[in-house]
Amino acid sequence: MGKYRFYGWKTADIREKHGLTPRDCYDLLSEIWCADTCAPRMRERWTPENKTLGQCSVTAFLLQDLYGGRVYGVPLGDGNFHCFNAVGGCVFDLTSEQFGDTALDYGHCPEQFRETHFAKEEKRLRYENLKARLYARLPKIIETDRLILRPFTRGDAADLLEYLQDPAVNCFMDMRLPSLAAAKRAVKQRMRDKEYYFAVTLKDTGKVIGEFFGEPEGTAPGAGPADTFSPCWMLNAAYQGKGIAYEAAKAYFDYLFNEKGIRRIYAYTEDTNVPSRRLCEKLGMRREGLFVEFVSFVNNPDGTPRYENTYQYAILKKEW
Repeated sequence: MGKYRFYGWKTADIREKHGLTPRDCYDLLSEIWCADTCAPRMRERWTPENKTLGQCSVTAFLLQDLYGGRVYGVPLGDGNFHCFNAVGGCVFDLTSEQFGDTALDYGHCPEQFRETHFAKEEKRLRYENLKARLYARLPKIIETDRLILRPFTRGDAADLLEYLQDPAVNCFMDMRLPSLAAAKRAVKQRMRDKEYYFAVTLKDTGKVIGEFFGEPEGTAPGAGPADTFSPCWMLNAAYQGKGIAYEAAKAYFDYLFNEKGIRRIYAYTEDTNVPSRRLCEKLGMRREGLFVEFVSFVNNPDGTPRYENTYQYAILKKEW
């Protein structure tokens, strides 16, 4: 965290729908800001070491697209304004480093409007350029009426701990998290997979209430395509019984079938896990078999393995 020096970085904990904080956006923009996105009057002085120079207005309005709020401007001596963001009580300026040790006065600054700034065609084009580059780097998300499925981010540890401190079903006991420190490590592991590992978040609050994950498998001989998938899912117990699991699973299956080219999806669930069995059936999955004493996740009181009876469900893309 100490690497950040922009104004407001310590309290910039708000998150947009991809789960990114302004600090995360700063990381992404640090790879994108360039002479082409710098204000023309400053372009000759722009360097990678002073990457935020001349980037204030296009950056502030781009951040407004992501977080909402308002853009304000610190009056400068040359008659121009240095733009920054205010979202509720969170004030941050991703491009403040260009002023070095000079402290800006962020109080009582006039609001800035994109209609005024983008009346200059060159500025509007710089904004569009920066926006296209940033959006190309944003992670994949899946939206439903109430939910957003997105890759995990650094700020998700507390929510993850909430539902994995005491897993509801035995098959997730090996994922149990004893502390917030352990949850932070688990989040870092989840962050490595931005293609198939998704946090289930409430659209209105951004809270993480569960997750979907898995890996494609090859089932054809030789170098056949990895077109089979066995997803795992879990949901915070406080949000079960509201149709959320079905809403998330349907969106995830749509993604697997229609965007990732998966041919067959199958799932295992213990015979005692009635909600998961009902979810599979509601998704239109076939019950293909019951494996008696198939696998053990926990031990009995005497220390011997407790074997679970497990159902297998499946559905093909052509059946979806």
